[in-house]
Amino acid sequence: MRRQFAMAMMAALMAYAQPTAGMAVEDFFRGKQIRMVLPTAPGGSTSLYGMALGEFMARHIPGHPVIVPEYRPGAGGVVAASYVYNAAPKDGTVITMLLSSMVTFQVLQPDTIKFDTTKFSHIGRIADLPRALIAWHTAGLNSIDDAKTREVALGASGKGSSTTIHPALMNAFLNTRFKIVTGYRGAGDTYLALERGEIQATTVAWDGLVSERGDWLRNGLVKVLVRIGNRKMPGFQNVPTLADLGKTAEDKAVLDLALVPMEMGQAVSAPPGLPPDRLAALRRAFDLTMTDPAFLAFAKSRDMPIAPMTGDELGRLIEAGINTPRPVVQRLNKLTGGL
Repeated sequence: MRRQFAMAMMAALMAYAQPTAGMAVEDFFRGKQIRMVLPTAPGGSTSLYGMALGEFMARHIPGHPVIVPEYRPGAGGVVAASYVYNAAPKDGTVITMLLSSMVTFQVLQPDTIKFDTTKFSHIGRIADLPRALIAWHTAGLNSIDDAKTREVALGASGKGSSTTIHPALMNAFLNTRFKIVTGYRGAGDTYLALERGEIQATTVAWDGLVSERGDWLRNGLVKVLVRIGNRKMPGFQNVPTLADLGKTAEDKAVLDLALVPMEMGQAVSAPPGLPPDRLAALRRAFDLTMTDPAFLAFAKSRDMPIAPMTGDELGRLIEAGINTPRPVVQRLNKLTGGL
């Protein structure tokens, strides 16, 4: 009898504690602002996805806080990631679009960054992030083979980012002659540089190109030279992919690591060490947003593909990339010139 009473009391206490915990989360978020730290300048696909998520996800968070954007571009996403990891409040009031190149940054430059990508509080992935190598129509580049014949100025963000790694691998595997010019703060900057003739080529997020500069594709203002990632790109199926460049098993292992950012895609994370109930609330709000008809209709109207992952799935993908065998990492580092 005493044992049965104890079990009944425990069940009653658990039933009581669950709504109390829920109310605590709701009370915490009510009336607050959540800062969405964006690692790129306005105008690119990361900004577009982050702004859209912030508008709709807030409706599913207990207490209905307001999510506001905060731009912290620089160093290919490292500036934002370092801030969120080391300095931002670890209470659920800061989240970020964790730039997908953070995995390759960490494996290639472990001594130069001050965060561990695996230890962020991962919330989920909105979509994968295929990229494309494009050239301005006046550059005289109609295929990737044309880039083997002369030096081509190519705009990129920072050392160690996908914008530098991918063309560097093309130089290594194909003997293209891309001169990689770093310092461009997001897609908006590189788009302007292409129009002005400062650069002749760049790599860009495919979804951002389609949604923001779809007229360039339709009117032939840019040429698509290489597809980067596994997603099919309607109308450009015959363009070679970056994965096609690998000739041996060792080559393909290097390319697999270089392509992790495309799979990681539009990732949403928070600082490490969040209270478990608040992280659970943010993850649930994210998952609900990914099936919210209003969000999906908005995304469709902006040509924003949605291919979600849960926070746990995103975390496992990142860990697999970070734990790539050291010889593969060393070869990627060598082929990209120690980026």
